[in-house]
Amino acid sequence: MDNLDIQKLVEISKMYYNERMTQEVISKYFSISRSAVSLALAEAKNVGIVRTQINDPSQNNENLAKEMESIFNLKKCIVVPSGTYDESVLVHIVVSQAVRFALPLMKSHSCIGVSWGTACYEFMHYFPEDTNLCDITVVPLIGISPLLTQTYQLNESVRMFSNKLRGNPLFIYSPGFVENIEDKKKILSCDFMRPILERWKDVDFAIVGIGREQQRTEIRQYKCNGENLLQEIKNNPDIAVGDICALQYNIKGTFLDSEHNQRLIGADQHILAGIENVLAIAAGPEKVIPIVGALRTGVIQYLATDENTVVQILETAKKI
Repeated sequence: MDNLDIQKLVEISKMYYNERMTQEVISKYFSISRSAVSLALAEAKNVGIVRTQINDPSQNNENLAKEMESIFNLKKCIVVPSGTYDESVLVHIVVSQAVRFALPLMKSHSCIGVSWGTACYEFMHYFPEDTNLCDITVVPLIGISPLLTQTYQLNESVRMFSNKLRGNPLFIYSPGFVENIEDKKKILSCDFMRPILERWKDVDFAIVGIGREQQRTEIRQYKCNGENLLQEIKNNPDIAVGDICALQYNIKGTFLDSEHNQRLIGADQHILAGIENVLAIAAGPEKVIPIVGALRTGVIQYLATDENTVVQILETAKKI
């Protein structure tokens, strides 16, 4: 096979695999039959121009996992292959492996705490119904969100999840945020909150997401004199970089003594720290800095994420 033939195979392969052209379009472009295009694609594989790689999400990257476990003192890190840059697809893949990992850790006659957000919702939604688990109490770890999207309707997710576990749902009837501390005290002293508060002390396993802070506003950008986010955090290490159960923390992993956290009705840092098994699920470039801060809080024992995110986490952790 001469160089012209090889170059033609390369061009046909690029058009088919990279540009997503159909074999019919390619055949018209080169004035050849569709069968000739099919043969060319097969030949490209035979000679090594095209290589097929299957990313099996169940194949944990143990080298990256061990490094994460050592640096952040994790019991286990699940690092799935990064086979896509579509964040919604990536999260779905990571969640599927988080479910697979968590299933043997969950015990009947126990209490499971859950938070709001896409990762937690998908975990509960895709959790299998055909398990041997039973008599599990499912408790929300935070009050009702003002967001109306399905992933933030925690009471409904709790109901659905508890049905799968053949367990008992506990519903929360308080908003996640209140106007002031006095309102918070009144709500926490209400009878309807007593079962929730008691169960928060008995949570055996928790599933949480890792939230990111909103992108910087123009005013904040101006005040930072054009600094990038990493430099801003270096200069202001006490700013919020993420949240767990809406509870904000800084890059050092310290939960903030802020108005935001003081108005929050949910499991606080002491409750989270007392849970023996906390599984956090997060992936994607926008979650890198929030994950670094979250792991430094010390409340997370298990993390499910992907390879590209882990590589960025390890690089970022060295810088800040």
